[in-house]
Amino acid sequence: MKIKRYEGKSETEVMEKIKQELGKDALILNVRRIEPSGFMKFFKAPLVEVTATNDKLFTRPIKRSEENNDDTNTEKQVTYTNRFIPKEQPQKNIEKEKDNNQESIKKLEDKIDNLELILKSVSDKLATVENTSENKYKNNILQLFYDNMIKNEVTPEVAKQVLDGLDETDEKSNVNEMVRLVYNKISSMLGKPEDIKIEKNDKKPKVVAFVGPTGVGKTTTIAKIVAKFVLDNKKKVSLITADTYRIAAVEQLKTYAQILGCPIEVVYNSNELSEKIEKYNDRELICLDTAGRSHKNKQQFDELTTLLNKIENKEVFLVLSLATKYKDLVEIINKYSEILSSYKIIFTKMDETIGVGNILNVKVLTNKPCSYITFGQDVPEDIEIMNPEKIAKYLLGSFDK
Repeated sequence: MKIKRYEGKSETEVMEKIKQELGKDALILNVRRIEPSGFMKFFKAPLVEVTATNDKLFTRPIKRSEENNDDTNTEKQVTYTNRFIPKEQPQKNIEKEKDNNQESIKKLEDKIDNLELILKSVSDKLATVENTSENKYKNNILQLFYDNMIKNEVTPEVAKQVLDGLDETDEKSNVNEMVRLVYNKISSMLGKPEDIKIEKNDKKPKVVAFVGPTGVGKTTTIAKIVAKFVLDNKKKVSLITADTYRIAAVEQLKTYAQILGCPIEVVYNSNELSEKIEKYNDRELICLDTAGRSHKNKQQFDELTTLLNKIENKEVFLVLSLATKYKDLVEIINKYSEILSSYKIIFTKMDETIGVGNILNVKVLTNKPCSYITFGQDVPEDIEIMNPEKIAKYLLGSFDK
């Protein structure tokens, strides 16, 4: 299926483009008028935008002349209605393909809307950008993007990496293209997020360990994830906590476990861990809460290493706070990287910072998959999978958290 948006000065002009590229049986999904915004409105006339597809699920749309069975109207201009004739196939398959098509259209429209929001923001702000000797880029659009990323606490090195090679692009004739290139570059650098997956054919429970420094919100994050799996996915989950250094942490997790109906065990040393995991061999997911470890305390890290080595086929999530300064995050990551060869990253406390640049900074530094992001204390609401497109909008200054 090919879905595309076409623009032109008139609907007739756009329809001709669609007919040439997608054929006379193209399906028109949406027609709208685009009014230029910001300073661009002084230079551009309104445009007509048409979203169309050549989806083979439907045959050629009915012409109004055919609906009326009026043979004398065959020479009139064809006007398409919203009625379509499905091909003959089982009803369940039709509904499934419709859902898939609608989801594909929705994803495409979301991406296009993201680009339009960024473009509008650029148009509104470009008039305020002045070329000075202090600017790093000759192109005002790039300078605006650079400033927005720095404002969102992206490091200068990473911001330059995003914009590398684009400064020679002609600003006036490539505003749309520039927005698309930078937006896609950030989304690509962030990569596809990876959450916890439970395979149906797994004979043993998936064991997931959560590690990180003190005060990042590991216990609350675990509660949110467990709640999602128990309430939304109807999975059998058990909890194990090794965080006996903080009595409040054990009691907090026990409270959540009781509310969710999950069994919970406390381990006081690494030798007990294998036995506790074996006890819940009938579960689909086992979540292990570890004690927060200071990256400056070698003894604590040795204890954590011994604990993790007791787990076979484990999946590890490093929990980091977005409210932590980047220099401190670098030290934390370097220390944990000494004992972890493979891990995914969870970012917490998005609601406690004005910038989200550390998401991109850390991704570039570690090249590890990003996973969940938390943004409040409510369980299980305040958690979601990292959305690269949304973060790109944050960093380019066109999205309010």
